[in-house]
Amino acid sequence: MNQAAVMSKIEVKEYTEDHHKSWDEFVRDESRNGGIFQERDFLSYHPEGKFKDASLLFFEKGTLMAVFPAAIIQENGKMKVVSHPGSSCGGLIFQFSATLQQVLEILESMIAYYQQNNIDSIEIRLSEPIFNAIPDEELRYLLWHRGFTIKSQEISTCVKLTESRLWEKLCRKRNLSYIKQQEKDGVKIVETNDVDKVYPVIEMNLKVRYNRIPTHSREELMRLKEIYPDRIHYWIATKEDQVLGILVLFDVNTTGVHSFYIAKNEQYENVKAMPLLFHKAFEHYCRQGYAWFNFGISSRGEQIKWGILEFKENVGGRATARQIWHLDNIGGYKKYENPQTATNVN
Repeated sequence: MNQAAVMSKIEVKEYTEDHHKSWDEFVRDESRNGGIFQERDFLSYHPEGKFKDASLLFFEKGTLMAVFPAAIIQENGKMKVVSHPGSSCGGLIFQFSATLQQVLEILESMIAYYQQNNIDSIEIRLSEPIFNAIPDEELRYLLWHRGFTIKSQEISTCVKLTESRLWEKLCRKRNLSYIKQQEKDGVKIVETNDVDKVYPVIEMNLKVRYNRIPTHSREELMRLKEIYPDRIHYWIATKEDQVLGILVLFDVNTTGVHSFYIAKNEQYENVKAMPLLFHKAFEHYCRQGYAWFNFGISSRGEQIKWGILEFKENVGGRATARQIWHLDNIGGYKKYENPQTATNVN
C-alpha cells in the first residue's frame, strides 16, 4: 500500500516494526480505549507472516492520535481489511482526550486510505465497553453515522468490582455455601508461574467437554507469560498438591481484567472449587482498584451457549456485548462533508 496519505489534518502511516515501541506506549499510556489485545507485544507472539498486516497509525501535527490494528484477508475474491485476526478484539484505538470531531476525521482518513489502496470492505471488531475508564462511544456512534452496520455481536459477561461486593448479591446463593465449605475443607487459591500446573487442566477440560484443543499451545502460553510476566496470571485452586481448577487471567489495562481460560479438573468433578477461585480473584482485583472482571463471550452469533452463560451468571456475572461493524463497497464511499472542517485528501 502507499506509505502515507493526508486527510484534513490527519496524516496516515502504515505500521512497520519501527513503530512497535511508540505504538505500545500509546496504547498503554495515552489511549482511552486500548488494552493488551491491541498491543504489538501481544500480536507479535504469532509466527511472522501468519497475517498480512494492514495496521495504520494516525497523526495530527506530528502527534500520534490513533492506531488501528488490522490485517487483509481475501473473501469471495475481494480484499477485506479486518481488525487483527490475532486478537480477540481490535477497534480503532484513539487518544485519551480526542473529541468527536477528531475521531470522525480519523475514521474518515482510515476509510479514504483503504479506498485509495483498492480495499473493498472494512470490518472492525470492538472490545466490550467496560474496559474504558471513561466512555468511548464516539466511535460506535460514528460507525453508524458513516454507514457501517452491525454484522454480528456476541454476548459477553462481566462482573462489576466494587467495595460493595455486588457479585455476591448477583451470584447463586448455593455458591456462597460452596465457598465457605471449600475454605473449611482446606482448598487454597494461589498464583503460580508453572505452565505445567495449568495447561494439562485446560487440555483435558476442552477435550472432555467440547472435543477441542486450546487456542494456544503450551509453548505459546509460555511465550505470552514471558512477554507479560506482570499482566498474565495463572491462578489455581489446589488441595493436597492436586490442582482442582485454573484461571488464566489477562490484565487488559488498569480498568479491566479478562479471563482467557477457565477450566476445572475433570477428575474432581464433584469438588465445587470454582466459586471459591472466582471469589478470591474478584477480591484481589477489587483491592487492586480494577473496575471490571470480564469472562468473555458465550455465543457464536445467534447461538447462545446457555450452559456456559449460566455458569458465569451463577458466580455474579451479567451481560455486556462485543460488536463487529462492517462497511461494504468502500470504493463508492462518499466522505462526510463537514462545513466546519475541510476533509479533502491532499
